[in-house]
Amino acid sequence: MINWKEWTKQTIASMHGDIYLYRDIYKGKHAKHFERAKQLIQSGEIIEHGNDKILGPGVPTNIRTPYIVMNISKLIVDTPAILISRSIGKISSSIPSDEEQNDAATQEATEMVDGADSGEDSEFDDLQNEAIRQIENNSKLPLKHKRNIVQHQVDGGLVGVPVDDDRGIRMEFKARDVYYPHEDGMGADLAYYKKVEEKEYLHVYRERTDGKDLTATNMLYELVGGQLTQADDVTTKQILKMNELETKYPGRSQLFIQYLPNDDTFMDDLGVSALEGQLAHQDEINWRLTRNALVFERNSTPRLAVTSDIFAALQDQAEERFGEAGRNFIDHQMLEIVTMDENGKSMEVIQVDVKNIGGVEWADTLIREMLVATNTSQKAIDYFSGDAANNAVSGVAKFYDLFVSIVKAEHIQSKYVYFLKQLFEGCMWLANKKTKGSVQIEEPDIALNEMVPVTRTDLITENLPAFEAGAMSIETFVRRTNPFASEEWIMTEIERIEMEKVSVDSTGTPSLDTLNDNRDEEGNPITTVVDEE
Repeated sequence: MINWKEWTKQTIASMHGDIYLYRDIYKGKHAKHFERAKQLIQSGEIIEHGNDKILGPGVPTNIRTPYIVMNISKLIVDTPAILISRSIGKISSSIPSDEEQNDAATQEATEMVDGADSGEDSEFDDLQNEAIRQIENNSKLPLKHKRNIVQHQVDGGLVGVPVDDDRGIRMEFKARDVYYPHEDGMGADLAYYKKVEEKEYLHVYRERTDGKDLTATNMLYELVGGQLTQADDVTTKQILKMNELETKYPGRSQLFIQYLPNDDTFMDDLGVSALEGQLAHQDEINWRLTRNALVFERNSTPRLAVTSDIFAALQDQAEERFGEAGRNFIDHQMLEIVTMDENGKSMEVIQVDVKNIGGVEWADTLIREMLVATNTSQKAIDYFSGDAANNAVSGVAKFYDLFVSIVKAEHIQSKYVYFLKQLFEGCMWLANKKTKGSVQIEEPDIALNEMVPVTRTDLITENLPAFEAGAMSIETFVRRTNPFASEEWIMTEIERIEMEKVSVDSTGTPSLDTLNDNRDEEGNPITTVVDEE
Protein backbone atom coordinates (compact mmCIF):
# COMPACT_ATOMS: atom_id res chain seq x y z
CA MET A 1 0.00 0.00 0.00
CA ILE A 2 0.97 3.63 -0.43
CA ASN A 3 1.92 5.69 2.60
CA TRP A 4 0.80 9.20 1.67
CA LYS A 5 3.15 11.83 3.14
CA GLU A 6 3.49 14.48 0.44
CA TRP A 7 1.72 15.70 -2.68
CA THR A 8 3.58 17.85 -5.23
CA LYS A 9 4.09 18.03 -8.97
CA GLN A 10 7.09 15.78 -8.46
CA THR A 11 4.80 13.17 -6.88
CA ILE A 12 2.75 13.10 -10.06
CA ALA A 13 5.77 13.24 -12.39
CA SER A 14 7.53 10.36 -10.63
CA MET A 15 4.56 8.10 -11.37
CA HIS A 16 3.19 9.46 -14.65
CA GLY A 17 5.93 11.55 -16.25
CA ASP A 18 5.41 15.03 -17.67
CA ILE A 19 1.84 14.50 -18.84
CA TYR A 20 1.04 18.21 -18.48
CA LEU A 21 3.64 18.97 -21.18
CA TYR A 22 1.90 16.65 -23.63
CA ARG A 23 -1.49 18.18 -22.81
CA ASP A 24 -0.15 21.66 -23.66
CA ILE A 25 1.38 20.38 -26.90
CA TYR A 26 -1.94 18.80 -27.92
CA LYS A 27 -3.74 22.09 -27.23
CA GLY A 28 -1.22 24.01 -29.35
CA LYS A 29 0.48 25.84 -26.46
CA HIS A 30 3.92 25.24 -27.98
CA ALA A 31 5.48 28.65 -27.34
CA LYS A 32 5.19 27.93 -23.62
CA HIS A 33 7.68 25.05 -23.84
CA PHE A 34 9.93 25.43 -26.90
CA GLU A 35 13.03 27.51 -26.08
CA ARG A 36 13.58 29.03 -29.52
CA ALA A 37 10.02 30.31 -29.57
CA LYS A 38 10.50 31.85 -26.10
CA GLN A 39 13.63 33.69 -27.28
CA LEU A 40 11.89 35.14 -30.35
CA ILE A 41 8.96 36.28 -28.23
CA GLN A 42 11.19 37.86 -25.60
CA SER A 43 13.23 39.68 -28.26
CA GLY A 44 10.04 41.10 -29.75
CA GLU A 45 10.48 39.44 -33.15
CA ILE A 46 7.23 37.48 -32.93
CA ILE A 47 4.08 37.47 -30.83
CA GLU A 48 2.52 34.46 -29.19
CA HIS A 49 -0.53 33.09 -30.93
CA GLY A 50 -3.67 34.66 -29.50
CA ASN A 51 -1.68 37.27 -27.55
CA ASP A 52 -1.62 40.82 -28.95
CA LYS A 53 0.85 41.99 -26.33
CA ILE A 54 4.52 41.31 -27.07
CA LEU A 55 5.90 39.28 -24.19
CA GLY A 56 9.31 40.96 -24.25
CA PRO A 57 11.16 43.93 -22.81
CA GLY A 58 8.53 46.33 -24.17
CA VAL A 59 10.70 47.72 -26.97
CA PRO A 60 8.45 49.07 -29.77
CA THR A 61 8.73 47.14 -33.02
CA ASN A 62 6.96 46.96 -36.35
CA ILE A 63 7.32 43.19 -36.52
CA ARG A 64 3.96 41.62 -35.71
CA THR A 65 4.61 38.11 -37.02
CA PRO A 66 2.80 35.44 -34.97
CA TYR A 67 4.43 32.22 -33.80
CA ILE A 68 3.34 29.70 -36.43
CA VAL A 69 2.14 26.38 -34.97
CA MET A 70 1.43 23.49 -37.33
CA ASN A 71 0.09 21.11 -34.71
CA ILE A 72 0.84 17.70 -36.21
CA SER A 73 0.72 16.36 -32.64
CA LYS A 74 -3.03 16.99 -32.53
CA LEU A 75 -3.53 15.14 -35.81
CA ILE A 76 -1.60 12.14 -34.45
CA VAL A 77 -3.93 11.96 -31.43
CA ASP A 78 -7.22 12.82 -33.14
CA THR A 79 -6.93 10.33 -36.01
CA PRO A 80 -7.39 7.14 -33.93
CA ALA A 81 -9.83 8.93 -31.61
CA ILE A 82 -12.17 9.78 -34.50
CA LEU A 83 -11.89 6.33 -36.11
CA ILE A 84 -12.53 4.46 -32.84
CA SER A 85 -15.30 6.69 -31.48
CA ARG A 86 -17.42 6.25 -34.60
CA SER A 87 -16.89 2.48 -34.56
CA ILE A 88 -18.43 1.79 -31.13
CA GLY A 89 -21.95 0.55 -31.80
CA LYS A 90 -24.85 -0.90 -29.83
CA ILE A 91 -24.14 -2.41 -26.42
CA SER A 92 -26.44 -5.32 -25.57
CA SER A 93 -26.67 -8.24 -23.18
CA SER A 94 -25.15 -11.59 -24.06
CA ILE A 95 -27.60 -13.23 -21.60
CA PRO A 96 -31.15 -12.08 -22.45
CA SER A 97 -33.51 -12.32 -19.49
CA ASP A 98 -36.22 -14.96 -19.59
CA GLU A 99 -39.83 -14.39 -18.53
CA GLU A 100 -39.24 -15.73 -15.03
CA GLN A 101 -36.36 -13.31 -14.44
CA ASN A 102 -38.41 -10.36 -15.67
CA ASP A 103 -41.30 -11.30 -13.41
CA ALA A 104 -38.85 -11.43 -10.50
CA ALA A 105 -37.71 -7.84 -11.04
CA THR A 106 -38.27 -6.23 -7.66
CA GLN A 107 -38.70 -2.64 -6.60
CA GLU A 108 -34.92 -2.55 -6.02
CA ALA A 109 -34.46 -3.27 -9.73
CA THR A 110 -36.80 -0.44 -10.59
CA GLU A 111 -34.76 1.91 -8.41
CA MET A 112 -31.53 0.66 -9.99
CA VAL A 113 -32.62 1.59 -13.50
CA ASP A 114 -32.93 5.19 -12.42
CA GLY A 115 -34.54 7.37 -15.03
CA ALA A 116 -36.71 4.67 -16.63
CA ASP A 117 -40.42 5.27 -16.93
CA SER A 118 -41.20 2.82 -14.20
CA GLY A 119 -43.34 2.44 -11.12
CA GLU A 120 -44.80 -0.25 -8.90
CA ASP A 121 -46.52 -1.91 -11.88
CA SER A 122 -43.52 -1.67 -14.19
CA GLU A 123 -42.72 -4.61 -16.40
CA PHE A 124 -39.47 -5.15 -18.27
CA ASP A 125 -39.41 -7.06 -21.55
CA ASP A 126 -35.69 -7.63 -21.03
CA LEU A 127 -34.30 -6.65 -17.65
CA GLN A 128 -30.67 -7.33 -18.63
CA ASN A 129 -30.75 -4.98 -21.61
CA GLU A 130 -32.71 -2.41 -19.63
CA ALA A 131 -30.03 -2.42 -16.95
CA ILE A 132 -27.27 -2.04 -19.55
CA ARG A 133 -29.17 0.75 -21.28
CA GLN A 134 -29.58 2.67 -18.03
CA ILE A 135 -25.91 2.27 -17.12
CA GLU A 136 -25.03 3.58 -20.57
CA ASN A 137 -27.41 6.53 -20.20
CA ASN A 138 -26.29 7.35 -16.66
CA SER A 139 -22.68 7.33 -17.87
CA LYS A 140 -23.53 9.39 -21.00
CA LEU A 141 -21.25 6.90 -22.70
CA PRO A 142 -21.93 7.76 -26.39
CA LEU A 143 -20.66 11.30 -25.72
CA LYS A 144 -17.40 10.18 -24.11
CA HIS A 145 -15.72 7.77 -26.53
CA LYS A 146 -13.73 10.38 -28.46
CA ARG A 147 -12.80 12.26 -25.30
CA ASN A 148 -11.64 9.03 -23.68
CA ILE A 149 -9.40 8.03 -26.58
CA VAL A 150 -7.92 11.55 -26.86
CA GLN A 151 -7.03 11.54 -23.15
CA HIS A 152 -5.71 7.99 -23.45
CA GLN A 153 -3.42 8.99 -26.33
CA VAL A 154 -2.21 12.29 -24.85
CA ASP A 155 -1.56 11.04 -21.30
CA GLY A 156 -0.66 7.48 -22.17
CA GLY A 157 -3.40 5.99 -20.02
CA LEU A 158 -7.05 6.22 -18.93
CA VAL A 159 -8.82 5.31 -15.68
CA GLY A 160 -12.38 4.03 -15.28
CA VAL A 161 -14.36 3.12 -12.17
CA PRO A 162 -17.98 1.98 -11.57
CA VAL A 163 -19.96 4.21 -9.21
CA ASP A 164 -23.27 3.71 -7.40
CA ASP A 165 -24.77 6.82 -5.81
CA ASP A 166 -27.85 9.03 -6.01
CA ARG A 167 -27.34 9.43 -9.77
CA GLY A 168 -27.61 5.70 -10.32
CA ILE A 169 -25.11 3.04 -11.31
CA ARG A 170 -22.69 4.35 -13.89
CA MET A 171 -19.06 4.35 -14.95
CA GLU A 172 -16.83 7.39 -14.53
CA PHE A 173 -13.64 8.09 -16.46
CA LYS A 174 -10.61 9.81 -14.94
CA ALA A 175 -7.36 11.21 -16.27
CA ARG A 176 -4.25 9.16 -15.69
CA ASP A 177 -2.68 11.43 -13.06
CA VAL A 178 -5.15 10.33 -10.34
CA TYR A 179 -4.12 6.65 -10.58
CA TYR A 180 -1.60 5.08 -8.18
CA PRO A 181 -1.44 1.26 -8.25
CA HIS A 182 -0.10 -0.71 -5.32
CA GLU A 183 3.20 -2.49 -5.85
CA ASP A 184 1.80 -5.92 -4.92
CA GLY A 185 -0.91 -5.64 -7.58
CA MET A 186 -3.68 -6.21 -5.03
CA GLY A 187 -4.99 -2.66 -4.92
CA ALA A 188 -4.94 0.87 -6.27
CA ASP A 189 -5.48 4.44 -5.05
CA LEU A 190 -7.25 7.30 -6.80
CA ALA A 191 -6.01 10.67 -5.49
CA TYR A 192 -8.14 13.81 -5.97
CA TYR A 193 -7.08 17.35 -5.11
CA LYS A 194 -9.81 19.32 -3.31
CA LYS A 195 -10.04 22.88 -2.06
CA VAL A 196 -12.63 23.64 0.63
CA GLU A 197 -12.95 27.10 2.20
CA GLU A 198 -9.40 28.12 1.23
CA LYS A 199 -7.98 24.89 2.66
CA GLU A 200 -6.34 22.30 0.45
CA TYR A 201 -7.00 18.59 0.79
CA LEU A 202 -6.17 15.33 -0.93
CA HIS A 203 -9.01 12.81 -1.15
CA VAL A 204 -7.71 9.25 -1.57
CA TYR A 205 -10.09 6.50 -2.67
CA ARG A 206 -8.50 3.09 -2.09
CA GLU A 207 -9.49 -0.39 -3.23
CA ARG A 208 -7.82 -3.53 -1.83
CA THR A 209 -8.60 -7.18 -2.37
CA ASP A 210 -7.36 -10.25 -0.54
CA GLY A 211 -8.35 -12.51 -3.43
CA LYS A 212 -11.78 -13.22 -1.95
CA ASP A 213 -13.31 -9.93 -0.82
CA LEU A 214 -12.86 -6.29 -1.84
CA THR A 215 -12.63 -3.34 0.54
CA ALA A 216 -13.08 0.28 -0.58
CA THR A 217 -11.85 3.03 1.76
CA ASN A 218 -12.05 6.82 1.59
CA MET A 219 -9.34 8.90 3.28
CA LEU A 220 -8.77 12.65 3.52
CA TYR A 221 -5.45 14.42 3.99
CA GLU A 222 -4.90 18.08 4.76
CA LEU A 223 -2.36 19.55 2.34
CA VAL A 224 0.00 22.25 3.64
CA GLY A 225 3.13 23.17 1.69
CA GLY A 226 3.11 19.85 -0.13
CA GLN A 227 2.98 17.88 3.14
CA LEU A 228 0.02 15.65 4.02
CA THR A 229 -1.64 15.13 7.41
CA GLN A 230 -4.51 12.65 7.61
CA ALA A 231 -7.79 14.10 8.88
CA ASP A 232 -9.93 12.36 11.49
CA ASP A 233 -13.02 10.38 10.51
CA VAL A 234 -15.50 13.07 11.62
CA THR A 235 -13.84 15.75 9.50
CA THR A 236 -13.48 13.34 6.58
CA LYS A 237 -17.17 12.41 6.61
CA GLN A 238 -18.19 16.05 6.88
CA ILE A 239 -16.03 17.31 4.00
CA LEU A 240 -16.62 14.31 1.72
CA LYS A 241 -20.32 14.22 2.69
CA MET A 242 -20.27 10.50 3.39
CA ASN A 243 -21.96 8.46 6.09
CA GLU A 244 -19.49 5.57 5.88
CA LEU A 245 -15.83 5.72 4.84
CA GLU A 246 -15.33 2.00 4.29
CA THR A 247 -17.38 -0.41 2.20
CA LYS A 248 -16.84 -4.16 1.95
CA TYR A 249 -17.86 -6.19 -1.10
CA PRO A 250 -17.93 -9.88 -0.10
CA GLY A 251 -17.22 -12.24 -2.98
CA ARG A 252 -15.66 -9.55 -5.16
CA SER A 253 -12.12 -10.68 -5.96
CA GLN A 254 -11.31 -8.10 -8.65
CA LEU A 255 -10.88 -4.34 -8.36
CA PHE A 256 -13.63 -2.09 -9.66
CA ILE A 257 -10.95 0.39 -10.76
CA GLN A 258 -9.77 -0.29 -14.31
CA TYR A 259 -6.73 1.18 -16.06
CA LEU A 260 -6.15 1.28 -19.84
CA PRO A 261 -2.48 1.89 -20.77
CA ASN A 262 -1.22 3.05 -24.18
CA ASP A 263 1.77 1.26 -25.73
CA ASP A 264 2.64 -0.35 -22.42
CA THR A 265 5.82 -2.42 -22.17
CA PHE A 266 7.79 -4.10 -19.40
CA MET A 267 9.74 -0.84 -19.08
CA ASP A 268 6.61 1.35 -19.09
CA ASP A 269 3.90 -0.69 -17.40
CA LEU A 270 1.49 2.26 -17.22
CA GLY A 271 2.01 3.15 -20.88
CA VAL A 272 3.39 6.22 -22.64
CA SER A 273 1.91 9.18 -24.49
CA ALA A 274 1.42 8.87 -28.25
CA LEU A 275 3.53 12.04 -28.50
CA GLU A 276 6.50 10.48 -26.71
CA GLY A 277 9.72 11.36 -28.58
CA GLN A 278 8.02 13.67 -31.09
CA LEU A 279 8.53 17.08 -29.46
CA ALA A 280 11.84 17.80 -31.22
CA HIS A 281 10.20 17.25 -34.60
CA GLN A 282 7.24 19.45 -33.63
CA ASP A 283 9.58 22.21 -32.43
CA GLU A 284 11.58 22.15 -35.67
CA ILE A 285 8.44 22.27 -37.84
CA ASN A 286 7.14 25.32 -35.97
CA TRP A 287 10.59 26.95 -36.08
CA ARG A 288 10.98 26.58 -39.86
CA LEU A 289 7.51 27.92 -40.58
CA THR A 290 7.94 30.85 -38.18
CA ARG A 291 11.36 31.81 -39.58
CA ASN A 292 9.89 31.75 -43.08
CA ALA A 293 7.08 33.99 -41.89
CA LEU A 294 9.66 36.45 -40.52
CA VAL A 295 11.58 36.51 -43.79
CA PHE A 296 8.37 37.03 -45.71
CA GLU A 297 7.28 39.83 -43.39
CA ARG A 298 10.56 41.67 -43.82
CA ASN A 299 11.11 41.19 -47.53
CA SER A 300 7.77 40.71 -49.25
CA THR A 301 7.05 44.49 -49.48
CA PRO A 302 8.80 46.22 -52.43
CA ARG A 303 11.59 48.66 -51.47
CA LEU A 304 13.16 51.55 -53.36
CA ALA A 305 16.94 51.94 -53.63
CA VAL A 306 18.36 55.38 -54.55
CA THR A 307 21.87 56.76 -54.81
CA SER A 308 23.42 58.62 -51.90
CA ASP A 309 23.24 61.90 -53.85
CA ILE A 310 19.51 61.50 -54.42
CA PHE A 311 18.94 60.61 -50.80
CA ALA A 312 20.92 63.68 -49.66
CA ALA A 313 18.87 65.89 -52.00
CA LEU A 314 15.65 64.43 -50.57
CA GLN A 315 16.86 65.12 -47.04
CA ASP A 316 17.61 68.75 -47.97
CA GLN A 317 14.11 69.16 -49.40
CA ALA A 318 12.62 67.60 -46.28
CA GLU A 319 14.59 70.02 -44.09
CA GLU A 320 13.36 73.01 -46.11
CA ARG A 321 9.79 71.79 -45.85
CA PHE A 322 9.58 70.43 -42.30
CA GLY A 323 12.55 72.07 -40.57
CA GLU A 324 15.69 70.49 -39.20
CA ALA A 325 13.74 68.01 -37.05
CA GLY A 326 12.09 66.64 -40.18
CA ARG A 327 15.26 66.04 -42.16
CA ASN A 328 14.65 62.29 -42.30
CA PHE A 329 10.93 62.64 -42.96
CA ILE A 330 10.90 62.09 -46.72
CA ASP A 331 7.48 62.51 -48.32
CA HIS A 332 6.85 60.18 -51.24
CA GLN A 333 5.82 63.22 -53.34
CA MET A 334 9.41 64.45 -53.22
CA LEU A 335 10.41 61.54 -55.44
CA GLU A 336 8.66 63.17 -58.39
CA ILE A 337 11.74 65.45 -58.84
CA VAL A 338 14.94 63.50 -58.97
CA THR A 339 18.33 63.65 -60.68
CA MET A 340 20.13 60.98 -62.60
CA ASP A 341 23.53 59.63 -61.62
CA GLU A 342 26.45 59.40 -64.03
CA ASN A 343 25.07 56.13 -65.39
CA GLY A 344 21.61 57.55 -65.96
CA LYS A 345 20.20 55.62 -63.09
CA SER A 346 17.80 57.24 -60.65
CA MET A 347 16.26 54.51 -58.46
CA GLU A 348 15.81 50.76 -58.33
CA VAL A 349 12.99 48.60 -56.96
CA ILE A 350 14.20 45.72 -54.76
CA GLN A 351 11.98 42.82 -53.76
CA VAL A 352 12.91 39.36 -52.48
CA ASP A 353 11.29 36.43 -54.29
CA VAL A 354 9.57 34.76 -51.34
CA LYS A 355 9.07 31.57 -53.34
CA ASN A 356 12.75 30.87 -52.93
CA ILE A 357 12.71 31.01 -49.14
CA GLY A 358 14.03 27.65 -47.89
CA GLY A 359 12.84 25.44 -45.06
CA VAL A 360 9.37 24.41 -46.22
CA GLU A 361 10.63 21.21 -47.84
CA TRP A 362 12.49 20.33 -44.64
CA ALA A 363 9.32 20.92 -42.62
CA ASP A 364 7.45 18.52 -44.95
CA THR A 365 10.11 15.88 -44.35
CA LEU A 366 9.79 16.28 -40.60
CA ILE A 367 6.01 15.95 -40.82
CA ARG A 368 6.32 12.68 -42.73
CA GLU A 369 8.81 11.40 -40.15
CA MET A 370 6.39 12.21 -37.32
CA LEU A 371 3.57 10.38 -39.07
CA VAL A 372 5.73 7.34 -39.76
CA ALA A 373 7.02 7.19 -36.18
CA THR A 374 3.49 7.30 -34.75
CA ASN A 375 1.87 4.87 -37.25
CA THR A 376 -0.31 7.62 -38.72
CA SER A 377 -1.33 7.50 -42.39
CA GLN A 378 -0.02 10.43 -44.41
CA LYS A 379 -3.40 10.60 -46.14
CA ALA A 380 -4.90 11.58 -42.77
CA ILE A 381 -3.70 15.13 -43.48
CA ASP A 382 -5.91 15.23 -46.59
CA TYR A 383 -8.98 14.12 -44.63
CA PHE A 384 -8.45 16.71 -41.90
CA SER A 385 -7.76 19.47 -44.44
CA GLY A 386 -10.80 18.58 -46.52
CA ASP A 387 -8.85 17.75 -49.68
CA ALA A 388 -10.30 14.25 -49.69
CA ALA A 389 -13.78 15.71 -50.21
CA ASN A 390 -12.70 16.96 -53.62
CA ASN A 391 -12.13 13.40 -54.80
CA ALA A 392 -15.08 11.08 -54.30
CA VAL A 393 -13.71 7.58 -53.66
CA SER A 394 -15.23 4.35 -52.46
CA GLY A 395 -15.05 3.06 -48.94
CA VAL A 396 -12.45 0.50 -50.06
CA ALA A 397 -10.20 3.25 -51.42
CA LYS A 398 -10.57 5.25 -48.22
CA PHE A 399 -9.67 2.13 -46.25
CA TYR A 400 -6.39 1.68 -48.10
CA ASP A 401 -5.60 5.41 -47.91
CA LEU A 402 -5.88 5.18 -44.11
CA PHE A 403 -4.62 1.61 -43.79
CA VAL A 404 -1.77 2.36 -41.36
CA SER A 405 -3.99 4.48 -39.11
CA ILE A 406 -6.78 1.88 -39.19
CA VAL A 407 -4.41 -0.91 -38.15
CA LYS A 408 -3.26 1.25 -35.23
CA ALA A 409 -6.84 2.21 -34.36
CA GLU A 410 -8.01 -1.41 -34.40
CA HIS A 411 -5.33 -2.35 -31.87
CA ILE A 412 -6.41 0.49 -29.56
CA GLN A 413 -10.07 -0.35 -30.22
CA SER A 414 -9.70 -3.96 -29.04
CA LYS A 415 -8.12 -2.80 -25.76
CA TYR A 416 -10.76 -0.05 -25.31
CA VAL A 417 -13.62 -2.52 -25.86
CA TYR A 418 -12.11 -4.88 -23.27
CA PHE A 419 -11.75 -1.89 -20.92
CA LEU A 420 -15.44 -1.00 -21.36
CA LYS A 421 -16.54 -4.59 -20.83
CA GLN A 422 -14.65 -4.76 -17.55
CA LEU A 423 -16.30 -1.54 -16.38
CA PHE A 424 -19.74 -2.86 -17.41
CA GLU A 425 -19.00 -6.08 -15.50
CA GLY A 426 -18.30 -3.99 -12.39
CA CYS A 427 -21.52 -2.02 -12.87
CA MET A 428 -23.53 -5.21 -13.40
CA TRP A 429 -21.96 -6.67 -10.24
CA LEU A 430 -23.22 -3.66 -8.27
CA ALA A 431 -26.63 -4.00 -9.95
CA ASN A 432 -26.76 -7.70 -9.10
CA LYS A 433 -26.21 -6.96 -5.41
CA LYS A 434 -28.66 -4.07 -5.45
CA THR A 435 -31.44 -6.06 -7.13
CA LYS A 436 -30.80 -9.24 -5.11
CA GLY A 437 -29.84 -11.25 -8.18
CA SER A 438 -32.50 -10.01 -10.60
CA VAL A 439 -29.76 -8.58 -12.82
CA GLN A 440 -27.09 -11.07 -13.84
CA ILE A 441 -23.37 -10.29 -13.83
CA GLU A 442 -21.94 -10.31 -17.34
CA GLU A 443 -19.68 -8.61 -19.87
CA PRO A 444 -22.11 -7.33 -22.53
CA ASP A 445 -21.59 -7.54 -26.27
CA ILE A 446 -20.33 -4.36 -27.95
CA ALA A 447 -21.12 -4.13 -31.65
CA LEU A 448 -18.50 -2.49 -33.86
CA ASN A 449 -19.26 -0.31 -36.88
CA GLU A 450 -16.95 0.48 -39.79
CA MET A 451 -14.22 2.95 -38.92
CA VAL A 452 -14.09 4.44 -42.42
CA PRO A 453 -17.09 6.55 -43.49
CA VAL A 454 -19.00 4.88 -46.33
CA THR A 455 -22.19 5.87 -48.11
CA ARG A 456 -25.45 4.07 -47.43
CA THR A 457 -25.39 2.86 -51.03
CA ASP A 458 -22.09 1.10 -50.37
CA LEU A 459 -23.48 -0.43 -47.17
CA ILE A 460 -26.53 -1.81 -48.97
CA THR A 461 -24.44 -3.11 -51.89
CA GLU A 462 -22.10 -4.88 -49.47
CA ASN A 463 -24.78 -6.50 -47.27
CA LEU A 464 -27.70 -7.13 -49.67
CA PRO A 465 -26.34 -10.33 -51.31
CA ALA A 466 -25.90 -12.03 -47.91
CA PHE A 467 -29.39 -10.94 -46.83
CA GLU A 468 -31.05 -12.18 -50.03
CA ALA A 469 -29.17 -15.49 -49.78
CA GLY A 470 -30.50 -16.01 -46.27
CA ALA A 471 -27.07 -15.81 -44.65
CA MET A 472 -28.01 -12.64 -42.77
CA SER A 473 -31.04 -11.89 -40.62
CA ILE A 474 -33.34 -8.94 -41.20
CA GLU A 475 -32.21 -7.32 -37.96
CA THR A 476 -28.51 -7.61 -38.83
CA PHE A 477 -29.15 -6.22 -42.31
CA VAL A 478 -31.09 -3.22 -41.00
CA ARG A 479 -28.50 -2.49 -38.31
CA ARG A 480 -25.54 -2.69 -40.69
CA THR A 481 -27.14 -0.50 -43.32
CA ASN A 482 -28.32 2.04 -40.73
CA PRO A 483 -25.49 2.07 -38.15
CA PHE A 484 -26.51 5.36 -36.54
CA ALA A 485 -30.28 4.86 -36.41
CA SER A 486 -32.12 4.77 -33.10
CA GLU A 487 -33.28 1.50 -31.57
CA GLU A 488 -36.94 2.51 -32.01
CA TRP A 489 -36.43 3.24 -35.71
CA ILE A 490 -34.63 -0.06 -36.27
CA MET A 491 -37.46 -2.06 -34.63
CA THR A 492 -40.07 -0.19 -36.69
CA GLU A 493 -38.12 -0.79 -39.90
CA ILE A 494 -37.81 -4.51 -39.16
CA GLU A 495 -41.57 -4.77 -38.57
CA ARG A 496 -42.25 -2.92 -41.83
CA ILE A 497 -39.99 -5.22 -43.84
CA GLU A 498 -41.52 -8.34 -42.27
CA MET A 499 -45.07 -7.09 -42.97
CA GLU A 500 -44.21 -6.37 -46.59
CA LYS A 501 -42.60 -9.80 -46.89
CA VAL A 502 -45.73 -11.47 -45.48
CA SER A 503 -47.89 -9.46 -47.90
CA VAL A 504 -45.81 -10.54 -50.89
CA ASP A 505 -45.74 -14.17 -49.76
CA SER A 506 -49.54 -14.26 -49.34
CA THR A 507 -50.26 -12.92 -52.82
CA GLY A 508 -47.52 -14.84 -54.59
CA THR A 509 -45.42 -13.14 -57.20
CA PRO A 510 -46.86 -9.64 -57.42
CA SER A 511 -48.56 -8.70 -60.70
CA LEU A 512 -49.43 -5.24 -61.91
CA ASP A 513 -52.91 -5.63 -60.44
CA THR A 514 -51.71 -6.82 -57.01
CA LEU A 515 -49.14 -4.03 -56.80
CA ASN A 516 -51.97 -1.57 -57.41
CA ASP A 517 -54.24 -3.33 -54.91
CA ASN A 518 -56.60 -4.47 -57.76
CA ARG A 519 -57.44 -0.88 -58.71
CA ASP A 520 -57.28 0.88 -62.04
CA GLU A 521 -55.32 4.06 -62.79
CA GLU A 522 -58.19 6.20 -61.45
CA GLY A 523 -58.35 4.19 -58.20
CA ASN A 524 -61.56 2.32 -58.97
CA PRO A 525 -61.82 -1.42 -58.08
CA ILE A 526 -61.24 -3.77 -60.97
CA THR A 527 -64.11 -6.20 -61.51
CA THR A 528 -63.71 -9.51 -63.28
CA VAL A 529 -66.47 -10.44 -65.76
CA VAL A 530 -67.22 -14.15 -66.04
CA ASP A 531 -68.85 -15.23 -69.26
CA GLU A 532 -71.90 -17.34 -68.69
CA GLU A 533 -72.50 -20.15 -71.04
